[in-house]
Amino acid sequence: MIGHHPREPLDERDRTVLDEIRRLWDVADPPPPGLAELSAFAVQLAGPDTDILKAADRQLLAGARGDERSRSITFDGARLTAVVTLTPAGDDSFRLDGWISPPSALAIELRTAGGTLSTTADERGRFVFERVSRGVVQLLIHDNGTTMTPSIEV
Repeated sequence: MIGHHPREPLDERDRTVLDEIRRLWDVADPPPPGLAELSAFAVQLAGPDTDILKAADRQLLAGARGDERSRSITFDGARLTAVVTLTPAGDDSFRLDGWISPPSALAIELRTAGGTLSTTADERGRFVFERVSRGVVQLLIHDNGTTMTPSIEV
């Protein structure tokens, strides 16, 4: 029989063809380095009571001095909005300034590859993390549950 019905189980020939297709794609368009680790990092804390914010707006802001560049990202969710501005610190680290709305003094965590940093937003919803190492980061805001941003590369 030449054809293969989609409901029939895969046989050895099917597996050989699929393995060859996978090998060709690995050569033609390999996954980016660290993709599996980044994916695991991104979903590690997601649970049923977690609100995951989505990136609503990204802007590249000119720095105040020389060729420094800052970028601002707005994250929107069901319970709150968070705005973060990332500014290079000049020593391969960056400063993260953030604001949450509605403003409230909430516990804030910044997950990094090197560990978790913690702070508390003030009553106006403002918070800051100084000298954060470059890499993948994720913001967690502890309100009546946990609200988190997607992972971002800084």
